[in-house]
Amino acid sequence: MTIPAPKLSGPAAIAFSGGGDSTAMIYAFRNHPKVTHAFIIDHALRDGSAEEAAETALFARSLGYEVQIDRWQNDGPKTGIQVKARAYRYKALGEMCRAAGLENLITAHTADDQAETLLMRLDRQTGWRGLAGMPDRSYGALWPALADVTLHRPWLSVSRADIRDYNREQRLDFVDDPSNENSDFTRIKVRQALSADNDLRKDLLQTQKHERRRLLEERARHAAWLSQHAVISDQNYVEINAVPEPEVLLHILRSVAGTGGPIDRARRVNLAKRLTHRDFQAATLAGAWVVKRPNGFLFTRDKVAVSGRDTHSALGERYVSQHETAIWDGRFIIQMKSKGVWIEPAFGNGYNIRQSIEKDKFLGCPEQVRPSLPLFTMGSEALGLGACSTDKLISRATAARRLQSLFPPQTV
Repeated sequence: MTIPAPKLSGPAAIAFSGGGDSTAMIYAFRNHPKVTHAFIIDHALRDGSAEEAAETALFARSLGYEVQIDRWQNDGPKTGIQVKARAYRYKALGEMCRAAGLENLITAHTADDQAETLLMRLDRQTGWRGLAGMPDRSYGALWPALADVTLHRPWLSVSRADIRDYNREQRLDFVDDPSNENSDFTRIKVRQALSADNDLRKDLLQTQKHERRRLLEERARHAAWLSQHAVISDQNYVEINAVPEPEVLLHILRSVAGTGGPIDRARRVNLAKRLTHRDFQAATLAGAWVVKRPNGFLFTRDKVAVSGRDTHSALGERYVSQHETAIWDGRFIIQMKSKGVWIEPAFGNGYNIRQSIEKDKFLGCPEQVRPSLPLFTMGSEALGLGACSTDKLISRATAARRLQSLFPPQTV
């Protein structure tokens, strides 16, 4: 079996389940100089899972990896088990990557996983973009779970059968999860259907290649549009001087709101139409606030999330401990250099803002943006606002990189 490897600019972790695919991967990459960690998630959904995770960790350590296990503390979900487990898994993997200072995570998704995903998306009628399938490389693929992490899937061209052959050749033992035979789960039903119809599998994968090319062509066009019409601020707001297509609108809205997932296309189309009206002043959608400006439109965080409906901010307040890397409101990544700080929205904190050495930066932002900026304090001391770099912390807005990951960086 040919062993495709990811192109990595820095160290990476493998998401290691102990199953056949990830066992082959962790063995194949054991001498890769940049693949240094193995992260294991114990979903705690069946008896003996802790022992399996420990044995899996022992194998990874024997190959030279630095290993970490995370156990899901759950109450035994009865519905949506796979969806909930997946959500927890990627949240935990993202946290583990950020804590270890790793910007790359590798998974052992195969061509068979790709075909299964496509068939499920067909059933959900996700449209042609859904049929573009999983890319082999994507930044922040699930937001904010994988914020600041690039997900690599280097084996999307490799079949599960080839991987099993590789395991036999290398005499690799692996865990066979009994849930992989449970036809109560949608993916398992799809897997069984595809195993009985190889022609359907081939057709799906051929369709995926075509739609992936189509998607890349669309994104190149959108990149050119953004380059011409958009300014992306390092304080996580976007200004544009023309009305975007609904698909561009999707990515701008999610970036300034710090959210992931779909936004109803009909609502995006309706908003795009409203932006063309002379009497348009402002609107909110999916956590974002769009405001008419003299030369176009401003996109920032939804003011209701900032001020709340009863004058109390709905944005989270939290403490970030020493040396922690945290995601705040999906919009700012905070890296601590020394002692921990308290983070809260600037809204309602006029006194601390006036004490901040960065108040001029604050006043330089559009007034609609200011209330939603994070304010960093330590005791009575105001350390900074929004995106900033001090001797105690670094705060980076996420919007620019999110957009640049979708569109060629040189054109955004």
